[in-house]
Amino acid sequence: MSHRPQQGELASGAGENIANDAYLVPVRSEAEFRAAVARANGEVPGVRIEVTGPWAPYSFVGAVTTERQGRT
Repeated sequence: MSHRPQQGELASGAGENIANDAYLVPVRSEAEFRAAVARANGEVPGVRIEVTGPWAPYSFVGAVTTERQGRT
């Protein structure tokens, strides 16, 4: 799920935050996911990848549209 990039105090470190994505990873795959991110980090000069979490389940729910709000 893509979220709005963080700015100001919420964006840690130097530089500009250009992506803020959340991935729902099964617990059994967490170590493999973190290892893959660690390998990718630093492959592109000037790009830093930071892993945080785990996050609350609502991080993976999209906004409710007007069309969907009327349904139960």
